Amino acid sequence: MSLRDLSAALDDAGRPILPSGIIKIENGTRRVDADDLAALALALGVTPNRLMLGAEHDSEPVRLTPQVETTANGAWRWACGEHVIRPSAHGAPALRDVVAFMAENRPHAATGDLGAQLIKHRDALQPVVKAARAALAAGVPVGVLLHAMLIADTMGDELPGGGTDGQD
Repeated sequence: MSLRDLSAALDDAGRPILPSGIIKIENGTRRVDADDLAALALALGVTPNRLMLGAEHDSEPVRLTPQVETTANGAWRWACGEHVIRPSAHGAPALRDVVAFMAENRPHAATGDLGAQLIKHRDALQPVVKAARAALAAGVPVGVLLHAMLIADTMGDELPGGGTDGQD
């Protein structure tokens, strides 16, 4: 997308930025506020998280603040409300902290009190947790596992396969 096209798309989104302003953003000489970030994400067809974190999603280090560093995968999971990052804390967070973090940061996915839902459905979820742990032990990345569950929720029990483009 050219600078002019991006500038026009930003104007269409209600946040006009001249091509010279876009160049300043790219060069780091113009700060981006939350309204700019949202408009840029809409104009580019990506999420604000993608603009802030980039395309990497592996074990490369990412500095979130001068004092907080994690992996690119950890940063993405945190930004999507799936992973708690506690500056200065050591060890795994308590389950209640994870549940509270996810409920607060994934309101679209929460159905009432997440902790109460986990307790209510504990017996039915136990085989799912066991299968997930087996998949992780077999080398399936967490993100692939999560996406498989989302796809199953949308498409049914069978994952796509067989075709070269991932579609049946």
